[in-house]
Parts: sequence; structure tokens; C-alpha cells
Amino acid sequence: MPEMSANGRSEPRSPRRHQSAAVDHLDDVEDAIDRIEAAWRRERPDVDVSSVGIVSRIWRISRHLEQARKERLAEHGTDRVTLDVLAMLRRSGPPFRMTAGELTHHSLISSGGVSQRLEKLERAGLVTRHIHTDDRRRIDVELTAAGVELIDSILADLMTHEAALLDGLDLSEQKDLRRILKRLLARFEPQVPDDAARLEAMN
Repeated sequence: MPEMSANGRSEPRSPRRHQSAAVDHLDDVEDAIDRIEAAWRRERPDVDVSSVGIVSRIWRISRHLEQARKERLAEHGTDRVTLDVLAMLRRSGPPFRMTAGELTHHSLISSGGVSQRLEKLERAGLVTRHIHTDDRRRIDVELTAAGVELIDSILADLMTHEAALLDGLDLSEQKDLRRILKRLLARFEPQVPDDAARLEAMN
């Protein structure tokens, strides 16, 4: 069962506290991916299936992390799309303002999807929208004080929660993993100047 924090939210169990010392030696324990890879080596010895041990684990970890974030955000009464929009505005710095076009460009959401979400956020008093004085085609979106307070609260809780999911790795291992994942991500998202801001906002 998950632990409960003082605010009533569930906290992930720490592998360091709740699992035996054998957790530190999982490298020597066969898992489902090892068995899948071994089966393919047996059935198709002519094919290099070594990528299974990496790609399949990344894919499975991604699913687990996505579900964990979804559940945590649900406890705050929000979701990933709302988080993305509020976080982009908050990261932009004071006055926490971007155009609707910039929000669409920097996200993986369609313009219609962004527009619908902004309407919902405006009704909730978390953002305001204004037509730009010099260009009526431009809509400026700005976080309200309530919006800043909400995203700051969610961010602090979410980062604490997700850091706990990684506490089975020591700081050196996390540093190595960050470096390796950065190199792998660059294979799919080349860091060129024109895309740098967009990739940053895609967090």
C-alpha cells in the first residue's frame, strides 16, 4: 500500500526503505525483458535483438511514469494538458505572459485544443486573455495570481513525488542516466537554435 503524506496524498514507497538489500543487485536478476530477448535469440539467432533490452525497458518505464504523473495530477484535480499550459506561462517569467500562438507552437496540442483549454482556464480564473493593442489577430495569455499559486504548488509536489520514484538510483547513477538519455533524445530531437525554445517547452 502507498504511504500517505500529511496532506493526504499518496507517496510512492522508497525502494531503499521498503525493499530488501537484494534490490541493489537487480542487475543479476532476470526480468521479463531478459526473457523476451532470450526467446528471440533462441528463435531468431540470425537477427540482432540486443536493442530489446534497451528500447523495451524505456518504453515500459515511460508507461509507468506517465501513469504515475497522471494519477498525481488527478489528485490535484488537473491533467497533463493543463499542466503544460500553466507551466509554459510560469517558466516564461514575469509577467508570465505568452501569445496563444506561442503556446500552440511550443506544445504538442492543436490550436483548437489550446483554445478550448484556455477558455476553461480563464473561466477558472487561472489565466486572462487580451487582444493585443497593435495587432487584433494576436491574443495575449497571462497567468493570474491564482494561476501562479496553483502551478507553483503542483510543481513542488510533482517534483518531490517524481524524485522519490528515482530514489532507487544514487546521485551518480542519476547523473549518468541523465547524460545517456540526453544523448539518446538528441537522436530524435536535434538541438538546433530554432528548435531550442520549442523543445524546452515540450518538457
